[in-house]
Amino acid sequence: MEAAAYQYPIVIDNLSWSYGDKKILSNVHLKIERNRFYSIIGPNGSGKTTLLKNISKALEPRKNTVFVDKQDIASMKPREMARKMANVPQNTNIDFEFSAMDIVMMGRSPYFRRFQSESPRDVEIVKEAMLATSTWHLKDKNINEISGGERQRVIVARALAQQTDIILLDEPISQLDIHHQIELMDTVRKLVRESKVTVIAVLHDLNIAAQYSDSMILVHEGQVVLGGTPEQVLTEENIKRVYQLPVHIIKNPVSGKPHVIPVPMERE
Repeated sequence: MEAAAYQYPIVIDNLSWSYGDKKILSNVHLKIERNRFYSIIGPNGSGKTTLLKNISKALEPRKNTVFVDKQDIASMKPREMARKMANVPQNTNIDFEFSAMDIVMMGRSPYFRRFQSESPRDVEIVKEAMLATSTWHLKDKNINEISGGERQRVIVARALAQQTDIILLDEPISQLDIHHQIELMDTVRKLVRESKVTVIAVLHDLNIAAQYSDSMILVHEGQVVLGGTPEQVLTEENIKRVYQLPVHIIKNPVSGKPHVIPVPMERE
């Protein structure tokens, strides 16, 4: 049992979720292996973000449906969850006038005792996280006076500063230019490789997802259609069936990973 727990830090068993009468997720079963980069892909409205929010407990899942290290997250307290997983939400707006470094330091709060202030080690961890996300030069800037892309990287730095074994990211590169997209994905990938971290990211760009993912989870109409390697998931048949779009799949000449080329419908 201990070996199984090590292999699967997240287990999802028959998860369903509805907003009112509208069912968003239906009978989802997943086992997430440790030390792998997972991407969740699928069309808009397919349930990707709702699935991630159930895993993070931003939405409260039913009892006995989502487990982290064998614990039912329905019974876990917020502080306990924060020591298990870090979460980078899609909406990174912040209503308060904090500096960027203050925001990243919040990633250390699950480890503070009551009335305890940060230690030199906490400051060191925060600096390392900000350097890794190219945000250290923003440390004294007001979080609401920097660009959306810079703020996105600061929130990712906060997640890195949490030093958890699991990181969840909801469209982490949506507001970034191509340089910072690759830089951020390289940073997260390095964490998986060197720090034994498990990453689950909702991604829209299929080609970036293919380059960085060990495994992909294809979601459609609230159900997991397929899970597997990029080569298994990104096929012309799967993409046309789920996205309603004809594509060609070629091998990326640099990485060897599948590369998706959309075919204009009038040329199909």
